[in-house]
Amino acid sequence: MIDWSDTKLKLTSGIGALWMTALLGELSHSTIPVWLVMVLTMFPLVAFLLGKPREMRRSIVLPLQVLASLWYLLLAACLMILTLARDETIPGWPIFFVGIIVGSIPCVVILWKALSLRNDEQGRETES
Repeated sequence: MIDWSDTKLKLTSGIGALWMTALLGELSHSTIPVWLVMVLTMFPLVAFLLGKPREMRRSIVLPLQVLASLWYLLLAACLMILTLARDETIPGWPIFFVGIIVGSIPCVVILWKALSLRNDEQGRETES
């Protein structure tokens, strides 16, 4: 579960969501409707901004943030692979990747914390 300041979370996940939206839009070229591109790429950002640990129960926030993190990282990996597998390169593709990697920072932190929480709980169960 991530408990960053709103500014830090909005900045990192917002940058990632915007660059991911731009890359998916560039790759799809109107084969995917714009509204679907927006839903696919903005879900993690919305989940991080709405699922705040101080405002919601942990039993809701943790699964929501883990799902959003996995969603973001899977979509980012797919987009990067598709970009590199294309015959013609997208102009300025490295900047897309940098923006997406910045957006993956909160996702990695969330998954790291979720795994460490799980390991702590398993350690306590074996000690009992």
